[in-house]
Amino acid sequence: MADVLSTINYALVLLYGTFLTVGFAGGCDSDKERRDVALFCVIILAVQTLCFFLFGFETTRQLYPLLTHIPLFLLLVARLKRRWGIALVSVLTAYFCCQLPRWIGTLTLYIFGTSLAYEVGYVLSLAPLLYVLRRYFVRAAYQAMTFSRRSLLLFGGLPLFYYAFDYATTVYTDALYTGVRMVIEFLPAAMALFYVVFVAAYHQEIQRRLQLETDNAILTAQSERAKNEISALQQVQQQTSVYRHDMRHHLSFLGSYLEVGEIDKAREYIRQAQTDIDSIVPVRYCENNAVNLILSSFAAKARQQDVAFSAEVNIPADLHLSDTELCAMLSNGLDNAISAAAQAEDAQRTVRINCQPHKDKLLLYISNPYCGTVRMRDGLPQSSRPQHGYGAKSIRMIAEKHNGYCAFETGEGLFTLKVVLPLLKKRCARA
Repeated sequence: MADVLSTINYALVLLYGTFLTVGFAGGCDSDKERRDVALFCVIILAVQTLCFFLFGFETTRQLYPLLTHIPLFLLLVARLKRRWGIALVSVLTAYFCCQLPRWIGTLTLYIFGTSLAYEVGYVLSLAPLLYVLRRYFVRAAYQAMTFSRRSLLLFGGLPLFYYAFDYATTVYTDALYTGVRMVIEFLPAAMALFYVVFVAAYHQEIQRRLQLETDNAILTAQSERAKNEISALQQVQQQTSVYRHDMRHHLSFLGSYLEVGEIDKAREYIRQAQTDIDSIVPVRYCENNAVNLILSSFAAKARQQDVAFSAEVNIPADLHLSDTELCAMLSNGLDNAISAAAQAEDAQRTVRINCQPHKDKLLLYISNPYCGTVRMRDGLPQSSRPQHGYGAKSIRMIAEKHNGYCAFETGEGLFTLKVVLPLLKKRCARA
């Protein structure tokens, strides 16, 4: 009876391990993949049975990695299209989980003292354990493996060690069962070491991911702010169009003053009209309308803070950058430059921006004086104010997104931003 149950266990543990492995690797996405997994189980079971009758149980057990684990790995990679790292760790983790029914079988053996009790405990534990693991552990394991490459290495480290240890001490030798103290003490010590390393490294990984999520959230907020700034500047442009449309009314009003000889009133009216026009009409720096609006806005901010603003730009009307990206890059660069220049000595309070096409590149250069010391980290200037310092990150992200380059440099009291972007025109939509 025990031999019959042992044979049944041999088939059931194959299904148990295969279903867990596929689940750890993300499961089946189609009926075709499910049929491939079912066919795999039938073929592997047939190959194991043939090997058992030809070479015996012990040889079959020693050849199990070659007969089952490697083909299962190839099934995940070749047929289910999983990455080899995910496939390998899934196989190792499923093998690790095979220790659970073995322990339950050993517990029943200890209680009842017969090999039949071991086989019964083993058989009866497979289905409940498979249900519990698939319901509560498989999805969490898959997310841990796919969280990042580092988390995959951390998650797969202990199953890999257990796999090597188990085969080395129980399958190819009997060192674990012969009472070799070094072997017995090594396993719990190694597991404790893995636990300590895993917790410490996983904590660092979580902190790094949280920091990335925080950065992305703030950069997204900056992008939304850039959209709002573009919208506000476009409204100013609309006001300019309205003012231009109403110019004939202003001229008529001036004519009325002149007809009655009110020269002083006419001059005052002209002065007021000029002030109103200067406050809303953007300066034309280049062919790009969005750039004209942005630079006009920051030129006004510079005047308000008593900072000289010098702009030499020649930006084409059509760029592969969106207006939002263009606004975010220029706004972050100029906002920081004007704020720093406003704290410098009067004779040095000048912000310069130069943006010119050169061959197939667009070159952007912004310089400003600064006081004190600029702290740099990973090539980016650091801000001591909370929730600040993300402007430089935003500029770098935009440059990298378009296969460009940016650099932040300091020297002799001058801070400079240099950006190089491929100069590609927007693709015209097909008619």
